[in-house]
Amino acid sequence: MPRLTLRFPKPATVFYLAVAVLASAPAWIVRHPPLQDLPFHLATLRVIHDYGNPDFGFTEDFYLNITHTSYVLYYLVGSVLSYVLGVYYAHIGMMCLYLGGTPLALRELLRAFGKDERLSLFAVPLVVNVMFIYGLLPYVFGIPIMFLAMAAGARYLDKPTRNRGIWLGVVSVALFFAHVFPFGVFGIAYAVMFPWSRPKEWVRAAVPVAPVLACVVWWVKFSDSGKASAGDLGGAQALPLDQAFSQFFAWSTDIFTDQSDELYVVLLALVALVSLGLAQGDRDGSRRISRPYVLVVAACVILYFKLGDHLGDVWLFAQRFPVPALLCAIPLLRMPTGMRGVFATIAILGVGIGSIVNTCQHFIKFEREEVGDIDGAIDAMDPKKKVCGLIFDKGSSIVHHVPFLHYVSYYQAEKGGVAMFTYASFPHWPFRFREGHFPPPGKPARLRWEWTPEQTPISEIYPYYDYVLVRGQGFNAPPGTYHVKWHGDRWTVWAKN
Repeated sequence: MPRLTLRFPKPATVFYLAVAVLASAPAWIVRHPPLQDLPFHLATLRVIHDYGNPDFGFTEDFYLNITHTSYVLYYLVGSVLSYVLGVYYAHIGMMCLYLGGTPLALRELLRAFGKDERLSLFAVPLVVNVMFIYGLLPYVFGIPIMFLAMAAGARYLDKPTRNRGIWLGVVSVALFFAHVFPFGVFGIAYAVMFPWSRPKEWVRAAVPVAPVLACVVWWVKFSDSGKASAGDLGGAQALPLDQAFSQFFAWSTDIFTDQSDELYVVLLALVALVSLGLAQGDRDGSRRISRPYVLVVAACVILYFKLGDHLGDVWLFAQRFPVPALLCAIPLLRMPTGMRGVFATIAILGVGIGSIVNTCQHFIKFEREEVGDIDGAIDAMDPKKKVCGLIFDKGSSIVHHVPFLHYVSYYQAEKGGVAMFTYASFPHWPFRFREGHFPPPGKPARLRWEWTPEQTPISEIYPYYDYVLVRGQGFNAPPGTYHVKWHGDRWTVWAKN
């Protein structure tokens, strides 16, 4: 009878898993992290997961549009997790997959390049970045998949095998349906690693990525968002060079209104510089396949400076490249050997722990001092209703940007119905309004509707919406329309008469 042997993870694997758990703390440290678009994505996950559930009433006003979006994987994986965890905790899990998965996936790329895997620790202070704070969760979810795809591509091109080719094909398709931006960065990486100087290897190198190239053609030719993006690509207007240069860190690491995030960026840069210096004279075991990788970082920088801020319906186009530029630059660093390497490892681990603790402290302060009783406001409204969110007080004294802009979506995430403002009128969104079911004025909302609640006339609100969720001062319902049903810390619920 064969003996059962238990295989325990290697100590290094345990260490990096512990680092991943630490890096994921901002996702679960508070109930309401200050991520601008988070409520949108939570509500979208609810609609997709519970579309046919009569308790939420989605089928009357919406239809699913998941075949016309380029980041459906985020919601499909989240929906699967929701069967086990529920929608709220599944969404936390999705954020953890990004925060903790990025250093783990980067470790795989470093190993594929023959680089020191400890360099992956440099990613920990960078995972909470401006794109994450904006709440562009499908976009950042694609970043660890991007590194996995790069690692798969490097391993396959370095030593092609059938299993490696299959894995490359699977992970590249998954990346495309995660988000088109990190997929584009992977495309650049695969192109620069491609064996252009050896024509006999072209077919073998191209076969594993043929399925994902077919997906790209399908998206550009047949999806509304793909056709719009392809049509606008050539007309993107770049920012002036001086303005783009001065805003590079504003679009990558400038998160908090105080100077704590800048401090950790400086410390990160100093540790990287010291690590490079201490590694001088050490033998570099990098594989040749990693040599052209520097062009990936160069491409991200060039695209940031050369592209505009819109592509079709997608806002923040060029501004999405500084974050992958910084993360992709990590494999270009070097880690010293011996005790010098131990010193560098302790230093970068200290910076990573400090940055995560600093982020958690700010998130906790935001939850305690600024969120207010949003849960009480949602509890005061009946399920499956139509709710208009007028957010006059959008900003925060703790984080940059406007974390309360889309808080009305928390109602839709918990109780269903219709919430306004919504992206459900945009061609790239995973669910859309049925024809004839658009809120007043019966068509997609005017540009920047959610930013200018003071410009919303009562004729667009009454009598369509059952409730008006208000933060701040600025809404006074005309007699006979709405009355205050509930008032709490920072939030007011008006109910239709």
